[in-house]
Order: sequence, then C-alpha cells, then structure tokens
Amino acid sequence: MRTTRAFTLIELLVVVAIIALLIAILLPTLGQARRSAITVKCLANVRSLQISQELYANDRRGELVDAGLPHGGVGNEAGSWINTLQEYHETPLLRRSPADRSVHWPTDEGGQGVPVPPTTDVFRRTSYGINNYLTSYAPFIAWRNRDVIPRPASTVQFLLMTETGEYAGSDHPHIEGWWIRGIREEFIPRLAARNVQIDQHGGPAESFDSKSNWGFLDGHAETLRFRDVFTDLENNKFDPERAS
Repeated sequence: MRTTRAFTLIELLVVVAIIALLIAILLPTLGQARRSAITVKCLANVRSLQISQELYANDRRGELVDAGLPHGGVGNEAGSWINTLQEYHETPLLRRSPADRSVHWPTDEGGQGVPVPPTTDVFRRTSYGINNYLTSYAPFIAWRNRDVIPRPASTVQFLLMTETGEYAGSDHPHIEGWWIRGIREEFIPRLAARNVQIDQHGGPAESFDSKSNWGFLDGHAETLRFRDVFTDLENNKFDPERAS
C-alpha cells in the first residue's frame, strides 16, 4: 500500500517563515519601484508643460505664459497658464501630478473638496506652478520673453506647488521671499516649502536635500535636490540674471 506524506508542523512553519522573509525583502523594493515610476510620470508631465510653453512662445515671438491664480484669492483663471497652454494639448492639460495628495482638489476632480485657506470657495487647480520671475507677478518684469533669458537651460520655469496652505491654490510661488538677509541657513528650505513642495519626490522634508521635479526653459526637466536649484537670492536657478 502507498502512503502520502503530509507536511509536518515544523516544515509548514519553515515555509511560512521563508515566505514572510521574501515578502519583507521584496516589499521595500516594490515600494521604491512604485515611487520611482510616479516620479518619472510626474517628470514627463513637467516636460510636456515645457514643450507646450515652447510652442506657445514660438507662436508669440517668444512671449512666456503668465500666472493668474494668486495665493489667498480667486484671481484670473482665464489668464493663467493652466488655460493658455490648453490649446496646445489635444487632451486635458496635465496639471495634476500623480504624486499629489492634496485635500484641496475639488470633488468633481476626485478630490476631497476642502477649500484652500483662508478662503471658503477656492480649490486647487494645479499641482504645478511657474517661476514668478518669469511672470507679471515678479519683483521685476524684465523677463517676460524667452528670447531675453540669458541661460534658458539653467532657468527653472515649472515646479511643484505646495499641497497645503494658501499657496496650494496658486499657480506660482514668490521666490523673493525665501531668503532674508541674516537668516539661518536651515530656515531657507522651510520658507520655500510654504510655496513649493520641495520634497515631492524624496529626501527629508523642508531640507536642502529635499527632492522634487523642476522644468527648465529650454524644455528639459530634472529631479533635483533643493540645494541644486536654490541656496540664496544670489545663487539660484530662478532669477534669470543669476541662473547658471
């Protein structure tokens, strides 16, 4: 007569332990792969926006798109780049990052419908923003045309807006407020993080080592640490006069 041999309890426990060990090893790798895929998809969005900006400028003798959504208010959405670039997309403009988890998106766009403070009726319209030095909101308005920018490949245009606070409803930051004479170095990323999600794609929060995606005027986009794009008002990739 033939008998069948079943697993003993010890053998079963060993198999379960091996499976658990393999899962523990693989989960971080799978998680990192998923985060990397999200970063790449967001980077593609930024690149697409930069290409659309290039087409827009070509049609208008170098004119750059403008901002229209101020922080803390309704603003002029019709004049914002989220509308003016739409004509260069056959599909809806890619204005939401796959990494964006803001609660301020309206419910009809899959969000939680929480108004952006301090308002009661303003919601998030885009994950992305444009460098205010290149807009009519800039402290200087000498850089409204692509053809006067000295180093387009070193000048940031598109970036990721903060997911919380009053700038979560805006389409541009205010970079001139990130640095104050005599400020301690560690406070600089904290000030920037009030406007921009500088840690959207990795690194510690509110740090010079925070990582995010940045689009440049020549059409390329990169995932960079905050220190790679800004240290102070004299050394940054936002002010066209100083970008290098």
